[in-house]
Amino acid sequence: MESVGAPNGGVLHAERSRFGVQLAVIVALAAIVRVLVVVLVDPHVPPVGDASAYHLLANHLADGRGYIRPFDFTKFHLVVPTAEYPPFHPFVLSLFARLGARSVEAQRLGLTVIGSATVALVGLVGRQIAGPRVGIVAAGLAAVSPMMFLPEATLMSEAIFVFLVTLALFLAGRIRTNPNLRAFAVLGIVLGLAALTRAEATVLAVLLVVPLAVSAPDASGRRRIALGAVALAMVGAVMVPWAVRNQTAFHSFVPVSNNLGTALVGANCALTYQGPALGSWRSTFGTGDTATGQCFTGFNGSQPHFNEATAAGAARKKGIDFARDHLGEVPKVAAARLLRSAGLFRPGQQIELEALEGRPIDWERAGTYLDWVLYPFAAVGLYLLLRRRTGAWPLAAAVISVLVSTLVTYGNQRFRIGAEPTILIAAAAGIVALVSRRRTPQSASVVA
Repeated sequence: MESVGAPNGGVLHAERSRFGVQLAVIVALAAIVRVLVVVLVDPHVPPVGDASAYHLLANHLADGRGYIRPFDFTKFHLVVPTAEYPPFHPFVLSLFARLGARSVEAQRLGLTVIGSATVALVGLVGRQIAGPRVGIVAAGLAAVSPMMFLPEATLMSEAIFVFLVTLALFLAGRIRTNPNLRAFAVLGIVLGLAALTRAEATVLAVLLVVPLAVSAPDASGRRRIALGAVALAMVGAVMVPWAVRNQTAFHSFVPVSNNLGTALVGANCALTYQGPALGSWRSTFGTGDTATGQCFTGFNGSQPHFNEATAAGAARKKGIDFARDHLGEVPKVAAARLLRSAGLFRPGQQIELEALEGRPIDWERAGTYLDWVLYPFAAVGLYLLLRRRTGAWPLAAAVISVLVSTLVTYGNQRFRIGAEPTILIAAAAGIVALVSRRRTPQSASVVA
């Protein structure tokens, strides 16, 4: 992004040292912010919900019970296998539990360490793509952005996912300058773990790996195919043990989770194709509402011979059938989903919906407003980066993977987490470009 001539070794070392010190200060600030939010703001983790399920799953894993339906065990003392949630986030939390961090608050504090590391990665990716000033500004934004620290504070899987996505972006940047088999293999492992955290990482894997392999410099066609194949093979290798376990437990092919069934049936029903919940997700479990039975009605794990994968498959079919029967409404619903995830469609309602998952409503509102401010800068910054061929495609790939996931499922601001590093880095690029042009309007030393 910045073109100031090639500095000599001493100047380059001084610049790197200054960047390192500045980034370390920002990461320390990020850690303080995150700990204070957990300790003082104390976000509410609903007793029945995704966060409490992750917490219970982690403790069950630490106790050697394996991946079992958490609430069925807590309420009915039933040991029922589950793949309702992707496995990697509960696994990470179980490591905290094995170290003695068995409470919700202790596990949230553990996630603040990972969240602070994500801030450092945002800064490093920003420097890779657009220079040290962009890296520092991006890290600063990541340190204080509620959308980045709320997943940690509420014990949600997005905390692990955004770390892995940002790490993948960093590795992709390094591959551009040194494309080799080991680098592609490591990238594949990271993307595989991301896929076992949130399934949309499978889309990101293709969007990252294929262009990186195709554009590898000084490589033959066969070499490029080998590079891409190694990375994608590693993605699959990471996912295979979990898929084998699921085949054994459910006698069904479940590569990531059974959650897609609940997502599709709750996102494709009468309540979400019109009215207040347009583009969102709804459950009619326990409401006695038979007229909208296509919405998610819950799973009853206490039934004899209950098979979660079979129940999820039936739910998935209901959702897909409803969408096929209402194809004319799909464009309207799709637009609402995208705008909901961006916080631009019925934002007040969407903020309240996010708060139901444990996010403090004032912080959710602040995060929404901050992103509204950043969007114009991010649009300008991403345009400049892509136009100048600075290796910004991975940033765009992260956004596209979020768009695909949202279109397939439903609108939710926390689903945007995979795009947050892109928003922050691109916004930082736009801000730095604006400031640079105001300071040196006639200078040729700054290209953006």
